[in-house]
Amino acid sequence: MLSDTHPNALWLAELYRGGAAITTDPSLSEDERLRRQQEHTSKMMERMSPDMVIHTGGVRLAATGGMDFLRRYAKRRASLADANVQPLEIDQILADDHYGIIHGTFRTTRGERVWTRVGMGAWRFRDGLAVEHWELSDGPTWDEFFLAGDPTTFTGSAEEFWTHGV
Repeated sequence: MLSDTHPNALWLAELYRGGAAITTDPSLSEDERLRRQQEHTSKMMERMSPDMVIHTGGVRLAATGGMDFLRRYAKRRASLADANVQPLEIDQILADDHYGIIHGTFRTTRGERVWTRVGMGAWRFRDGLAVEHWELSDGPTWDEFFLAGDPTTFTGSAEEFWTHGV
């Protein structure tokens, strides 16, 4: 049964809420914020399988890939936004030994453009490791936001878009 106290739910809470706390802490200098975000990411990656699979958001930009793709995707996505996918409020996190789900409000910005939305993330676990993740958001708006951030007109596949230049 899914619960908010299962170890996988607690890990997801630390992943999302811990990252949000660093991002929104007004007392941190930019250097300290970056250092803490890197430490947080490294710690969270320890619970991700080296065979991790991600299913990105979007319709046109929906792609699936392994850990190498995930790393490149994260860099490319960050390069297309000033503030990447920031959790603003996490409403609920539930998990068991096999699956986890998170529901919350997220924000992404680029210049004057602010995209705030309710979204979800789904996770699959095996032997205590995260092995698969699905980004669940408004697909057409996801595509519009990230395609508009690319200074070139892109005509390739979603995987090519997310790995372009990284």
